Amino acid sequence: MAAFQAVHATPVDDLFQAAVQHFTKGDFTGADEALEQLMKQEPDHAEALHVRGLVQHRLGRHALALLLLEKALVLSPRNAALLSNLGLVMRALGRPQEALELYDRALDIQPDFAQAWGNRGNALRDAGQSLQAIESYRKALALQPGYAQSWHGLGLAYNDLKQWQDAVDAFTQALFCQADMTVACLDMGNALRELERFEEALAAYDKAVDLRPSYAEAWSNRGVLLKRMGRMQEALQSYQKAIALEPDFIDALVNCSTLLKEMMDLDASMAMNRRALALKADNSGAHLNLAICHLLRGEFDEGFAHYEWRWKTEQLQASVRPFVQPLWTGEQSLQGKTILLHAEQGLGDTVQFCRYAKLLKQRGAHVVMEVQPPLLPLLHSLEGVDVWLRQGDPLPAFDYQCPLLSLPWALKTTPATVPTATPYLAADEQLVVQWGQRVGSSSRKRVGLVWSGRPEHKNDHNRSMSLQLLEPLLRMDAEFHCLQKEFRAADLALDPAAMGIRLWADQLTSFAETAALISHMDLVIAVDTSVAHVAAALGKPVWLMLPYSPDWRWLLGRDDSPWYPEMRLFRQDTGSDWAGVVQRLQAALSQPVPASAL
Repeated sequence: MAAFQAVHATPVDDLFQAAVQHFTKGDFTGADEALEQLMKQEPDHAEALHVRGLVQHRLGRHALALLLLEKALVLSPRNAALLSNLGLVMRALGRPQEALELYDRALDIQPDFAQAWGNRGNALRDAGQSLQAIESYRKALALQPGYAQSWHGLGLAYNDLKQWQDAVDAFTQALFCQADMTVACLDMGNALRELERFEEALAAYDKAVDLRPSYAEAWSNRGVLLKRMGRMQEALQSYQKAIALEPDFIDALVNCSTLLKEMMDLDASMAMNRRALALKADNSGAHLNLAICHLLRGEFDEGFAHYEWRWKTEQLQASVRPFVQPLWTGEQSLQGKTILLHAEQGLGDTVQFCRYAKLLKQRGAHVVMEVQPPLLPLLHSLEGVDVWLRQGDPLPAFDYQCPLLSLPWALKTTPATVPTATPYLAADEQLVVQWGQRVGSSSRKRVGLVWSGRPEHKNDHNRSMSLQLLEPLLRMDAEFHCLQKEFRAADLALDPAAMGIRLWADQLTSFAETAALISHMDLVIAVDTSVAHVAAALGKPVWLMLPYSPDWRWLLGRDDSPWYPEMRLFRQDTGSDWAGVVQRLQAALSQPVPASAL
């Protein structure tokens, strides 16, 4: 506000200075009242129009701010600060391109205007141009190295690009320039969480709430972190604090509902989701959480209906495909029609839900199925598909389309009507012979093992276990074969081969190869990965190791699966209790049961 100085003390000047003082103290109502009086006397006072526009902007009245600042600009067209502030209002109105044009005009007039460079970076981020935003922030910081807001903006731009360490470095500089910048503490915590530097992230969130105890967003994000750290009760307390501060904070409500679901308090989770939906009926996260709660309970009608909201979630929104052809909802006749079934999520999902193709074929459909390339050789054995495509192949003409995980909804599947006939996939006969030569003969039970999945999977910390925890099982009288291709460094350090596991990672070059190896197993013991689905679809007995909070498809309170009749479920009794699961596996494996009945 230093630019607004009166040269001669007049009543108008006194009112203007009073307005500036109110503005500086954050008393925007007082500033507005003073400026209103001033403008009754001098309606074309350019600086008063400028300041009053800023006041309206701070009060959230952006349309009025725009009118005032545009009028000021007519009176003072070469005012770089005015152009920059008008850009702020354009950003607030969701017009980033116009904001950029205003910042560029300001910088043409005053190239060393650090604040305009910083604001330009913000507008570029709004426009999805984070790489270019970094250049603007860097120019601002070259002019003004202590500009905390530009360090913070730079960190956010790096966050956008998932350059987490660069983001942390920028937020560190922002806090060096302004130690009480709570939003930088929050965003520092977010970046550190992505780097899995959890204790440092917690310290950043703690600093944010220490500086501003009423900072609901920081309390909520702190809850997200504590949940990821497995500190569920503390996470719940953090979410409850956020919600107490802002009862209508939908993100906190949905995050809290997710936590309650994972703590297996489904009633409380569903109540929290309904509370969120009462505030915003189209909140996709709340619908998805409700879907999972219903599905876990075996309430497939409600569950799969809510599950259709998955396409509105941040995780899948970018995957929505712009088909002209309508979604098949189960109501339209398929007699003589062509339907495209397309894979949508993980490989295991495709293996599980491809079974529905046969049902559509029975309705008279010409079935085209598009799947992930690694699965195609194996899935060729599936009945009911007329044309197979890899994702990315040109599409033929078709009348309807349906994502694979929408088929249970369209067909009104219940736990009692799941198409359970297995096997519905078959291993390639030639590969089976080749693998028979590799594995040789054995008088002992052959057990295939999968103890961990891809580390990149969002739920891998929950579904996977360490090899060391399986050590008691490996002492059993059986021949163990590893069915997974990727290994944690800690597991490799244990030397799985020395522990009695036969390793085949180099030869498992496709799911067809994996299926052929599985065909020689008497039993597969696995965590919840795609290999478990492949083994079950091949009709092999599968003992599935499940976390305390399982995926929705495994339901609750049962040791069998409606999806796979040959599968037994071994569930954790409490969070992270893999030892108890292994103990029960030992007991089951020690039973003198013929291999064919495993």
